[in-house]
Amino acid sequence: MRAYFLWLAKFITIVVLLVVVLPLLLSAIAAVVDNTSDSGSSHLSVAVIEMNGMITDSKETLEQLHKQISNDKVKGIVLRVDSPGGAVGPSQEIFSAVQRLKKEKPIVVSMGSVAASGGLYVSLAASKIYCQPGTITGSIGVILQVPNFTKIASQVGVEMVTVKSGKLKDVGNTFRPMTDEEREFLQGTVNESYTAFVQAVVDGRGIPREKVLQFADGRIILGSKAVELGLVDGFGDVYDAARTVFELAGTPLKETEHPKLIYPAEKFAEVKRLLGTVSSIGSMLSEASHASAPRMQYLMN
Repeated sequence: MRAYFLWLAKFITIVVLLVVVLPLLLSAIAAVVDNTSDSGSSHLSVAVIEMNGMITDSKETLEQLHKQISNDKVKGIVLRVDSPGGAVGPSQEIFSAVQRLKKEKPIVVSMGSVAASGGLYVSLAASKIYCQPGTITGSIGVILQVPNFTKIASQVGVEMVTVKSGKLKDVGNTFRPMTDEEREFLQGTVNESYTAFVQAVVDGRGIPREKVLQFADGRIILGSKAVELGLVDGFGDVYDAARTVFELAGTPLKETEHPKLIYPAEKFAEVKRLLGTVSSIGSMLSEASHASAPRMQYLMN
C-alpha cells in the first residue's frame, strides 16, 4: 500500500513537471530581458506582496516582507491576500512578522476574492484591512482531519506494525482506529490554536471577545458583513490600500497623484505557483502512505 502511494506520487509529479511546469519555466526564462530589481521606484512607490493559494510555508512571504521594509525606495507595503488559509504554523509566523514590521513602515492588507481562516489570520496584524463586498472571509477556526485506512488495509492484507516510545507517539496513525484518549488530546490541541485565533481577532481588531465568539464558529463571512462586524476597515482595492499606506506614513497623496505599485515577485509568480502545487500534490500523496502526525490548519472548509 505504501509503495503504491509513493509510486503514484512520483509518477504524477514527473508528469506535471514535464508537461506543464517545464515548458512554462523555459518560456518565463526566455521572456526575461531585464533584471528583477526595483529600478524606476520613486517616492510614490508601494511594494505589493501577493499571498495566493494555500498557506503551506512562510519562507517566501517573510523574505519579501523584510526585503521591502528595508527598501528605501518604497513608502510601505500592500499585502494582497487571496487565500483560503492553510497550516497553522506558517500563518502564525506571517502574522507575527506583519505585527512587528508594521512599526517600521505601514502594511495594509488588500483582500482578494477569498481571505478566509488563515488568510484572515495573517491580515489581522496589518495597519489597515480592505476588502470588497463580495470577498469571502471569516471562517475563524481550526480543522484537523485524520484519514483511516484500516478497512482498505484489511482488504489488501496489509498490517502496520508500530514500535513506539510513548502511548501518544503515533497519534493519528492511519492504520488503526483512534482511541478516545487520543481524540481528547487532539481536541485540546485544536482548542488551543482556536483560542489563539480568537485572541488575534480581539487584539488586531479591538472587538470584544464575547462579540467575536458569536461569529467565530467557522462560518464564512462576506466582505459586506465583515465591515459591519469590524473585521475589516472598509471597501477598497489595491490602489486604495496603497493610498492608505501614504496616509499612515504621514505623506498623503494629492487627488491628482497616483501611487506606483511594485510587484517584486511578479515575473515568476505563475511558475512558482505551479511548482508549489506540484510539490503539495506530491507531499499529500507521500504523507498518505505514512503513519504521520496529523496537521492542524486554519483552513476554510
